[in-house]
Amino acid sequence: MFRPVDIYEHITVLPVTPVIGAEVADVSLAPMPDDEVLKEIHLALMRHQVLFFRDQDIAPADFAAFSRRYGRLRKARKAAFELLEGAPEVAVIVNDEERPPNVNHFHPDGIFRDQPEFASILHAQEVPPYGGDTVFVSMTAAYEALSDEMKAYVQDKTATHDFMKLHGSPQKARSWKGDNAERMAAMAKDHPPISHPMVRPHAVTGIPSLYVSESFTSKIDGVPKAESDAKLLELFRHYERPEFQCRFQWRDHSIAFWDNRATLHYAVADYWPQKRLMNRLTIETDALGSDI
Repeated sequence: MFRPVDIYEHITVLPVTPVIGAEVADVSLAPMPDDEVLKEIHLALMRHQVLFFRDQDIAPADFAAFSRRYGRLRKARKAAFELLEGAPEVAVIVNDEERPPNVNHFHPDGIFRDQPEFASILHAQEVPPYGGDTVFVSMTAAYEALSDEMKAYVQDKTATHDFMKLHGSPQKARSWKGDNAERMAAMAKDHPPISHPMVRPHAVTGIPSLYVSESFTSKIDGVPKAESDAKLLELFRHYERPEFQCRFQWRDHSIAFWDNRATLHYAVADYWPQKRLMNRLTIETDALGSDI
């Protein structure tokens, strides 16, 4: 359980729930904060798993520059998202009447990759007056709340994660229309099914997290299909408990910065046909992790 403490000298950190989420105040992300501020933000992220910043009217290039201080950025690919000219790492997520929201599923970013990314950071450009919240799940809290029997079951097992479990589903049919079908096919080819441990100690804190996602996890390796399906369904319903969650209400120029190694997120699709426009960056590596 977290509470405001005096370890922060340059920022104010206000926990949102006892297990996940904190709002960071008294800081502007442009111009670039100094090194001590950046380190304190990273420390807060390790403690709270997702951080929220308000009123950050920051240009895309400055947004990328800030994010790059935390690790290597992935260049965005035009497949599931749009691109932003002049900022090659920024993926643009736009939903409106013609493009209904379809990211309403629990997932960490990159679980289907051989080397999943460290973090994602999302900047709200235009949001509805209400609706369109994002739910975040602490997978460390979800793991801690498992029964001893289930902990023993998942401890030494791996699971397979498949890009096409979600992106080949009817929910994502829009992504395969027109000339985007070729780009999506290339994404699928680049990301064949991959296995990861079902429980992973955090690379910085060492705290174990459950590492499964209904969106992408297709099977538990080495067990019969019926057993795999039943155990996964039990885990999927388990991590949806509100006790493991926080819910962020967006406003224009808000930022969410989350650690994919310990969280899931779910973009609530309750605002159609209103418009929601977000800029997203993917941080592949944790450059400051060795400092904690």
